[in-house]
Amino acid sequence: MSELPGAVRRVFPAGTAIAREHQARSAILIITSGWAAFAKMLPNGSRLIVDFVLPHEIALIEFAGEMSETVTALSGVTAIELAGPVRSCFSRYPQPICEAVLAAEASRYSRLAEHLAGVSRRGTVERTAHLLLELACRTHRSATSYPNHYACPLTQTELADALGLSAVHVSRVLKTLREAGLATFRNGVVELHDHAGLIEMAGFDRSYIST
Repeated sequence: MSELPGAVRRVFPAGTAIAREHQARSAILIITSGWAAFAKMLPNGSRLIVDFVLPHEIALIEFAGEMSETVTALSGVTAIELAGPVRSCFSRYPQPICEAVLAAEASRYSRLAEHLAGVSRRGTVERTAHLLLELACRTHRSATSYPNHYACPLTQTELADALGLSAVHVSRVLKTLREAGLATFRNGVVELHDHAGLIEMAGFDRSYIST
């Protein structure tokens, strides 16, 4: 991908805004390392993280300057950037790239639907377990198995912003999962102690991210 016409290697330090709300920007980012977040900033200053982008995933940024999101590097991010607009990639790039872009768009839609279901209909423990399992699948990149642990650079505040909870509430939920022998999250590492128990608790169906 780095050899495609117009491809540029980008480096975004942790905390850097990759794209800002209400700012026109169009790009296809192939993340090679680091985590980033798409978030909505509310008038009262609070933030809702609507999606994460992990290594080896594609972030599609198609912001017209209105009603868009803020994309922030949560850890140091390196990426290969292909210039947008995204809709024009089909006339400029090889078919495998175009298919990957379409798959990334479909995957993001599926994740957003699950996250909406989580914050609106799942209990706090269930939605937290669900998100930890989703991130496990996405970091492990296996369609059939779950890792026993994975690196997760999120702070409790960032996790709270993704779950629609306060950081204090997230701390309590993580304590519940730990005391139940299901999962722990400390020092940037998530450990999954009981895959079957977590899946049952969260009602987790990995088919929405199986691709």
